Amino acid sequence: MDPSTMAATAREASTAGSSSPRTSFVADSLILPTRNGRLFASAFALVYVHTFVSLSVTVLYAHPLATAVLLRVYSLVRDNDGGPGRRQHVVYASESDDEIRGHAKKLLPLYLAYLASQLATRAAVALAASATCRGDRRPRSLAELVRGKAAAGRVRGTLATAALVTVLEHASFAALLAACLALASWRWWTSGAAARSDAAASFVTGYVLFLLLLLLLSHLFLAAVFQVAIAASAADEGYGEGGTRAALRRAWRLMAERARRKEAAVMVLVASLLPVAISPVYAFAMYCSLRAPDAGIVAVLHGYLLPSVGVQLLSTVAAAVFYHRCMEHHHDPAVLQPTTKLAIAKFLRD
Repeated sequence: MDPSTMAATAREASTAGSSSPRTSFVADSLILPTRNGRLFASAFALVYVHTFVSLSVTVLYAHPLATAVLLRVYSLVRDNDGGPGRRQHVVYASESDDEIRGHAKKLLPLYLAYLASQLATRAAVALAASATCRGDRRPRSLAELVRGKAAAGRVRGTLATAALVTVLEHASFAALLAACLALASWRWWTSGAAARSDAAASFVTGYVLFLLLLLLLSHLFLAAVFQVAIAASAADEGYGEGGTRAALRRAWRLMAERARRKEAAVMVLVASLLPVAISPVYAFAMYCSLRAPDAGIVAVLHGYLLPSVGVQLLSTVAAAVFYHRCMEHHHDPAVLQPTTKLAIAKFLRD
């Protein structure tokens, strides 16, 4: 697409009454679905079905299996520890080791199926948001969006980027979890040694807390970078391993650019902190479902499902709008997408 056309489309999508040009992409993200209502209706339905099935399987099937496995592991730990409360915890693990291993084997395919559904959902919404940002109003459904040879490369690239992002998200979460376990282990170790130096223990505890805080901030920032990377891949016609790496590099450069600190901070708020903010709603819905099992499904649907779907759509659309706005005003060839580079080169030759 010609750069002037892309700029005109981005200006058309921007709101005239935005409170701040630095953060108005959030308002544009709320308005963008109205520019192609049928396409985003199908995207909303896809996210809704994915979230509903995932939540239903988790609550009705995965949670009991995971609870049985964790109780068995906890009872074994208490058994080996030989503490005074060992007996009262062993009684909860009434299932045999073979049954527990069977539960673990059932959980793995469930989680893999969830990841596959999540990949497809994230890629589909990112492609829909990117097409609308480009001003393409021809696709009226997700089926039309992914149809044709031109769309096949973009779909493969977006799926590849989403898969790599999922791996990196798990690695980031594993590092954060390891830091939490290290802090808990250190606190347990220092509490059981009366002769240990309080000054040294306080120093190490402070260091571990600082490391945990640093990892937490990095995890939140990377979550936003990953969302922008998927949006970059959805806007790019290139695909494959190189396209995935290029999308991640562009997303990192745009999020880390000093001139866009406010936009990056808002992007972190939308992509990382907003999903965390609705977590208490999920806990309240689960509490209502336990107190009133007959009305539990209603509590889950209206208490968590709809806000969760809205947050997922908003974070993905905001990442697409953020990326297209940055590409509209960015002049660094290192972060320009290949289609923009080709358009500029053709313009200079002419």
